[in-house]
Amino acid sequence: MFEQIHHSRIKLSQGQIFWREAGYSDLNLVFLHGAWQDGSQWLPVFEHLCGEYRCFAPDLLGCGESEFPNIHYSIDLMVESLAEYLNLLKLEDVCLVGHSLGGWIAASFALKYPERVRRLILISPEGVKASDQEGRWRWRRWLAHPPAPLHFILKLIYPFAVIIGQGKKVKQTLQQRQQMLNYVSASRLLFKRRWAEYRSELLDERLSNLRAPVLILQATHDQAIALSMSESYSVLAPMADLKFVKPGGENLPAELPDVIAQYIREFIAGYLKVV
Repeated sequence: MFEQIHHSRIKLSQGQIFWREAGYSDLNLVFLHGAWQDGSQWLPVFEHLCGEYRCFAPDLLGCGESEFPNIHYSIDLMVESLAEYLNLLKLEDVCLVGHSLGGWIAASFALKYPERVRRLILISPEGVKASDQEGRWRWRRWLAHPPAPLHFILKLIYPFAVIIGQGKKVKQTLQQRQQMLNYVSASRLLFKRRWAEYRSELLDERLSNLRAPVLILQATHDQAIALSMSESYSVLAPMADLKFVKPGGENLPAELPDVIAQYIREFIAGYLKVV
């Protein structure tokens, strides 16, 4: 039976945070959404877990119904906002679950505040080096910049691209741009900073310091770069277990919520047996 979802807001030093909460338990699960999502991404997973755990799904600062302050966005800002949020809710230690960008933030938080993270579940996490990463980053940065001459060119050539069999690729590029326009804070964090700053927050050199056990869930039908990043996490983090999930795509929490919930349940149960 699906527990009632409670909606709340709280004021942080950088802005107001909105979150969804369900369940009653001494074990707290905090879910961090992906770049092009908000906390509602986790509601299908809540349905399977909130009868056993106390579940929280905040909208990250600048996302969803949380406040969108005109500030400089970074991973460290998100980590400190999460720490302040947990402090105000008096959540001393939690199990963190993060998807995509949320996985990057969750892993960064676990590195900075190791005593506060019992277990870490990362689903298709970002935040490590990948092949041609700078080239991909510069392409997205150009695409996200308003006004983007490329955007008008792509719209102009789209009918011709369809004729020559390239319509799908052009359409996907246009959709990527619209996605970045819809999620401004994530776009700022990922593509509107200097490359040197973005690179400095990648976790490759620090993941060996992770103290929490880590479960990494990666869809088999996701993009190749996502598979590469998940594999890097599994190699670099000392207590990491990588599981491939079939036949999921880019948004496992929405596509296979029952499967994701079961993986989380089993991972936490393993923790409870050893404490």
